[in-house]
Amino acid sequence: MANPRGSVAQYSAMVLLDYMQAPSVGLYFLAATAFGMCVLQKSKPISRKRRRLTITIAFTLLVGYVAELIYYLSRSIADLQYTAPQHAAIRCLGSVLVWIPLSSSIVTSKTFIWHPYFGSFVVQFVFEAITCLLRGFSLPLDDRYSNIPLSISAARAFVSFVLLVDSFLILISVKGERGTDEEEQSLLGTQANGSTTANGSTQANGSAGYGSIEQAVPDDSDEDESPATDKEIKEQQAKRLEEQGGWFGYLKSFMIFLPYLWPKDDWRIMLALFLRLIHLIQGRALNLLEPRQLGIITNKITQGAHEMPWGDIGLWTLYRWINSYSGLGIIDNFAETYIGNQAFERITILAYKHLMSLSMDFHTAKDSGEVLKAVEQASSLNSLIELVLFEVFPILVDLIIAMYYVTHLFDAYMAFLVLFMGLGYIWLGLYFTTWSQARRRVYVAKQRTENTTVNETVHNWQTVAYFNRVDHETERYRTNIRSTISAHYAYYFRSVGGHAAQDLLMTFGFTACCIFAIHQIIYSGKPVGNLITFIMYWGTMMSPLYMMSYSYRHISSSLIDAERLLQLLHTKPSVSDHDNAQELVVKAGKVEFKDVDFAYDARKQIIKNVNFTVEGGKTLAFVGETGGGKSTMLKLLFRFYDVTNGSIMIDGQDLRSVTLSSIRDSIGLVPQDPALFNQTIRQNVRYAKLNATDAEIEDACRAAAIHDDIISFPDGYASKVGERGVRLSGGQLQRIAIARVLLKNPKIVMLDEATSAIDSAIEAQIQEAFKKLSRGRTTFVIAHRLSTIVDADCILVVEKGEIIERGTHAELIAKSGKYWELWSKQTAGNASAAASTKEVLIDVTSPEEEGAKASGRSDGDGAVERRK
Repeated sequence: MANPRGSVAQYSAMVLLDYMQAPSVGLYFLAATAFGMCVLQKSKPISRKRRRLTITIAFTLLVGYVAELIYYLSRSIADLQYTAPQHAAIRCLGSVLVWIPLSSSIVTSKTFIWHPYFGSFVVQFVFEAITCLLRGFSLPLDDRYSNIPLSISAARAFVSFVLLVDSFLILISVKGERGTDEEEQSLLGTQANGSTTANGSTQANGSAGYGSIEQAVPDDSDEDESPATDKEIKEQQAKRLEEQGGWFGYLKSFMIFLPYLWPKDDWRIMLALFLRLIHLIQGRALNLLEPRQLGIITNKITQGAHEMPWGDIGLWTLYRWINSYSGLGIIDNFAETYIGNQAFERITILAYKHLMSLSMDFHTAKDSGEVLKAVEQASSLNSLIELVLFEVFPILVDLIIAMYYVTHLFDAYMAFLVLFMGLGYIWLGLYFTTWSQARRRVYVAKQRTENTTVNETVHNWQTVAYFNRVDHETERYRTNIRSTISAHYAYYFRSVGGHAAQDLLMTFGFTACCIFAIHQIIYSGKPVGNLITFIMYWGTMMSPLYMMSYSYRHISSSLIDAERLLQLLHTKPSVSDHDNAQELVVKAGKVEFKDVDFAYDARKQIIKNVNFTVEGGKTLAFVGETGGGKSTMLKLLFRFYDVTNGSIMIDGQDLRSVTLSSIRDSIGLVPQDPALFNQTIRQNVRYAKLNATDAEIEDACRAAAIHDDIISFPDGYASKVGERGVRLSGGQLQRIAIARVLLKNPKIVMLDEATSAIDSAIEAQIQEAFKKLSRGRTTFVIAHRLSTIVDADCILVVEKGEIIERGTHAELIAKSGKYWELWSKQTAGNASAAASTKEVLIDVTSPEEEGAKASGRSDGDGAVERRK
């Protein structure tokens, strides 16, 4: 190359700027776009017509760089003595890599955060103008062709200025425009039939493009989720992004988990983190030192060494061992496993405990599957942090080291080749991922349909058998399987095509790099060991690229999973212990409802101005049509909800001033549909009193008239009851529920339509158990069969949330009101029998009267207590 004119300082400055130009423009654009997305800057639509001039100028600029490259190439071919200046060629090659995607994004996008473009054009003009001036001062004196690249550079400087002015006018016009409807759309701008923008993000027709706020939430969701569930989670995530002011604040909200993931007071966790940090640092060093050491050995061999380089071989072996799984790798793996397990335990227990502390309104409104999935996300949260700190961060460090070291081994052209292949590999991965994503979603949907078919038919086996539809269901299942296979092929061919294209690029790229390295060895005197080092180092350079697609998808999926957990922990119980809440002390068991109002939804009142008092040991019955508010009153007494107005008192203590735990310890409930755990009968009964002895459990079961049934089972009290107690009959379930309450021995008892679905033969045994359960306790009964509560101390008739009648059975019959109407309907056609005998659910008579009535009881299963 001819000697340049001008000072050495000017020439050195020009060389430095040439190397810096393309990275500066590209990095500024990426950083500004990322910042705009992080702070949720509003994007604005810019019409294709308005962008036409910008697109033309940008492509003209791109042509300018291509023209200079053609000049260098053609002159090198024509004149074998000529060597193109490396810094200028690298500037042009790098600028082509930057301006192709940047220009394409202006073409394909519909909405923009324009300041990243404007800033990039400013950087471009500044670099181009300064280098043009420096090139003018540094023209070689003896090179008559040197004016050609100078002219091209001057033309590009002018084009860059025009592009800057045009961009500035667009920036002003965009800021002055009123936001369109597109700005008001959800942050989640995911649509079908998307194209791929230059940065590889999915973009639908008419959707947001580069830097758009609609891309703020990643669209790489967990495809195994149902679309409705995934959409809900992402909408909630988008809402919190706006509330937190962008991604910075949003990600900062996850810091609440740090004390649970990495507690400072746990020295074992701190030691494990220290070991992981040591492995992280040594891994970066050894990834470079190991192939370098093999190159040193190769150089010594090729330089005519007459003895074995044992020292170098030993050092190379040491590097390999330390960097292997048998070296520090196994220690790092153990530390990772320990941290992961401890974090999983802490976060899972935190989420589970918080979940169980939430109020009934949450548990009745939330999908149980989503709630359970949120509790299980502790591992996803830990893996997210592990991925960012111990995989993504090292990947970036490895890439920076690789670019520098490859340049050191050969020159900047080799580094550019590696960079070109890396960007091409990432682009292909993003393109084919986007291209196959729609097929992937279809495939997952078909899989879900297939699994649903299996679950439905297995769970409804009896229905299939009743109608003899095994062949029909088999054919339906076969159709679903074939549909799934067909969808899998459609996805598979696209996915495999993408992998094949990536591998093809890497194969030819590796070959090109090796050819270039061999050329450098032959014609530039580079040592042979450099080629061996490069070949060994290739895997280290390429592994980050293999991780890129996986890391992006994993981070996006983990963020969705962590969002579930974060939303769960941010959910506050609507009913909780107030400050300075005291323990409830129940003595007599007197219960008072004072002017109680309640509504699940403010738009519809459920309980209206309810007042009543139940003295300790007395029985109060609620009757009325379904939906009148009877069960709601028991829920309020259990404090599953707080009253809207008024108060509920137990022995003079407002329920809102005492702890939830003490309330629920003092009340026992026999529900209409008892639910048992899939454990033994003994374990289910003991659930009411965890420290109960076997003798106490059996006594409670005898009192509940279920002991004889239990001992008749092959495994007795060790018999498993099945999921929710499906192996027991309805009557057996009710009596085990009664045994639980007897074992708990509370002062207050609730019976919620406990015999509504029981036949009369079994009902007699349950009634006997109810008598024992209610004796001496304040008892609340919701009854469907009015004949079972005729001996209650007070009966409340509830209609539309109000008490319309109250009194004893006799008093209410005498009033000929609503209660009389209900009674008449139930006893119609059997009036004479109803006048002489009546079934008794609650016996409130004294022990002396009990003995006088005993003769009225008949023997045998299904006996019914009767009274003359």
